[in-house]
Amino acid sequence: MSTAAEHLVVVANHSTPVVHETRSHAYSSGNEEKVATRKQKAAAKASEGESEHSPKKAKTDTEERTKDVKKEKTKNDKGEENGNERSTEEIIAEFEKFCKETSEHLSIKQMREILEANGQDAGESDDAVVPKCQDVLFYGPLDDCPVCGGPLKISDKNFSCSGVYTEWSTCTFTTKDPPRRNEPTKLPDSVKDSHVAELLKTHQDPKSRLRPVLPTEKPLKGMMICLAGRLTRTHQYWKSKIEKAGGKVANSVMGVSCLVVSPAERERGGSSKLTEAMDKGIPVVRETWLSDSIEKEEPQPLGAYDIASDLSVGGKGVPLYQQDPSKEALETITSELKVYGKRGVHKDTKLQDVGGQILEQDGILYNCAFTLSDKGAGLNEYCIMQLITVPEGQLYMYYKKGKIGNLDGVDEKLEERDNVDGAIQEFAKLFEGVTGNKFEPWGREKKIQKRLKKLFPIDMDDGVEVRHGGLALRQLGTAALHCKLEPKVAKFMEVLCSQEIYRYAMMEMGLDFPDLPLGMVTEMHLKRCEDTLHEFAEILRTNIETGPKRDALWADFSQRMFTLLPSTRPYVFRDFTDIADHGAAAVETIRDINVASRLIGDVSGSTLDDPLFERYKQLGCSISPVEKDSDDYKMVANYLEKTYEPIKVGEISYGVSIKDVFAVEVSAGPSFDEIKKLPNKVLLWCGTRSSNLLRHLEKSFLPSVCFLPVAGYMFGRAIVCSDAAAEAARYGFTAVDRPEGFLVLAVASLGEQVTELEGAPEDAAELEEKKHGVIGRGRKKTDESEHTVWNDVKVPCGKLVQSEHKDSPLEYNEYALVAIPTILSFLLKNEVFVEEFGVLLDEVKT
Repeated sequence: MSTAAEHLVVVANHSTPVVHETRSHAYSSGNEEKVATRKQKAAAKASEGESEHSPKKAKTDTEERTKDVKKEKTKNDKGEENGNERSTEEIIAEFEKFCKETSEHLSIKQMREILEANGQDAGESDDAVVPKCQDVLFYGPLDDCPVCGGPLKISDKNFSCSGVYTEWSTCTFTTKDPPRRNEPTKLPDSVKDSHVAELLKTHQDPKSRLRPVLPTEKPLKGMMICLAGRLTRTHQYWKSKIEKAGGKVANSVMGVSCLVVSPAERERGGSSKLTEAMDKGIPVVRETWLSDSIEKEEPQPLGAYDIASDLSVGGKGVPLYQQDPSKEALETITSELKVYGKRGVHKDTKLQDVGGQILEQDGILYNCAFTLSDKGAGLNEYCIMQLITVPEGQLYMYYKKGKIGNLDGVDEKLEERDNVDGAIQEFAKLFEGVTGNKFEPWGREKKIQKRLKKLFPIDMDDGVEVRHGGLALRQLGTAALHCKLEPKVAKFMEVLCSQEIYRYAMMEMGLDFPDLPLGMVTEMHLKRCEDTLHEFAEILRTNIETGPKRDALWADFSQRMFTLLPSTRPYVFRDFTDIADHGAAAVETIRDINVASRLIGDVSGSTLDDPLFERYKQLGCSISPVEKDSDDYKMVANYLEKTYEPIKVGEISYGVSIKDVFAVEVSAGPSFDEIKKLPNKVLLWCGTRSSNLLRHLEKSFLPSVCFLPVAGYMFGRAIVCSDAAAEAARYGFTAVDRPEGFLVLAVASLGEQVTELEGAPEDAAELEEKKHGVIGRGRKKTDESEHTVWNDVKVPCGKLVQSEHKDSPLEYNEYALVAIPTILSFLLKNEVFVEEFGVLLDEVKT
């Protein structure tokens, strides 16, 4: 039996000012993927009476395209494939002349015929047909998309595909150098006698075609960029991105092209770099300038990302997905949750004020929420449908559909209905239109099939989401004041039962859109999210695809996740760290917030004499403060001091200090006396968000949801802890304005057999099956000469020093208590108080 056991000493900590987490969950990446592939709409075919000359606007668009090419002068391969040697300037000039001639002498109708004759999509708008036809005639017919086999379209400076990849996603393939058919261009009879017939024939033969001029300059070439303050990505992350894009990073603002900061820096007074840059007139821009410039492969106008205009009054009312993450956070953290669960009447209807309720008939609640994230189609939508009854007997149909994060362009209707049967039929018809599925199988058995470009249900559960039902700001202080619990324990419970920590957690992950109650969804919906993670992780383990096909695989997975867990800033995951931070960790946090929602219920307007005491009893655990002059407290303080390393962000160092320490016994696991009988016991640090702590206290720790080759997930479905408080503190996700969090100490039993690794295993299944303890050796370790023993438990307390494992992907040692869902697990961490629990892990029967 190799599992862990825990005694919990919850250590409550107060950061000094805050521990800066390395793995940020603010949706920086949402900005990175802001540009979606644009799908051009099909236009009606040209009428017989069309003019022989194409519109002037089309000609202008073509000229603009050639101007863009001119801006990006590069060395051409000089016709190496066809024996022609042409300079870049010559090819540009020839293509420009060719476009001018064809625009003057070919009609739109003829251009459509040319596209059809060469197997190209001719059903686009006139403005799209002209440049596409000219490209095909000059460079050769486009081949099908190498990813999905769909037709390619000219989009801005790129060629893109909007074909079908899976039912979850439109193809997102884009390129500047599209595949072309190695065959002669076919000319229909209508152009063989035209004024440009001879010109067209000179480009028919594949051997005589010139290669397109491709831009190769890096977007940030020659730019010196300075970073300041706490960004949504680490400075090291952006440094590598900037250098890869041709730029350089400077430590001071002297002589730089721009300073990149978060708007929050100015709102909080700003750093010395910000002040100096503004004094010297150096552009100060939002972080999104970097992501957009790199994504669009050219530097974006600095003025459009200026920090001053971003903070101005004129910026109010900007859609959430267009705001800087910190501005979005300020708006969503205080916004009212509009639907709190399956029985929640939408706030915008105002019917809840007159006693409105969701219609329930034959066990079905007529309240549905849907979402769709499809980057290829440029869609990130939501829809709400409700049938609402009021005490006077009226029945209303409420329908709302729009873009997530944008109040403009919302289709919203609240209409009275005459009879229930007719309203239910209308509801079912709307459901089918939104999802492509019949309502009855979903309403009764939750059976549904995802359809392309159709929305998918967010399966709300019957309960009250904690962002609505938790203690509101006006109740904080008073709830603990009148509580029967010991004052420190009452304050501790007040934090865990407040709306605030859950609002911040969902805001940081970008999952806090107020129309969608992700903190109150069914177990089936959460399992669907976990299954999606497992499926993708398994595919990546065996998949050998590279290039565009691999990119499409990642894009499809990302869109599945952001359909199931909708965000104002969906993007494409780029690596395993992205999946860990914004996929796996998001699923785990939403899972734990759902548990908190069910345990807390609705105390926002509670008439209970002592709601905190009632919730404490429901937890079924024992929490007691540890006296500051006790040996246990001194041991915890010493362990924290020696194994924590201050984190420097810009010019500021962030440390950690203890506010309170609690001893905790969790009823979900064995007692500390039982833990003492287990072999190979070690006292280890565990990390968690404050929002996840309540579930840990009630149900103990759960293993990670999937295997990923990154810290925290590389040993399979395991409970992961560390002998370094510095490592655990990363998972607290505190901030300058929220400096308190929780750290947990747990007694873990590694079992009789322990496996030591220096990196991620190829397959963690064997570790999970054996249920052995696993130690992943990091580049730093605690000084073994300083290790101690506490209550017959090893305490690896020692100064952090360099280890012999210099090439390990882990910075600090990780201890994995590899388990399956039948394991009763342990506890948490974070930076607010630094709570500490003694938790126990043991294998149990389900």
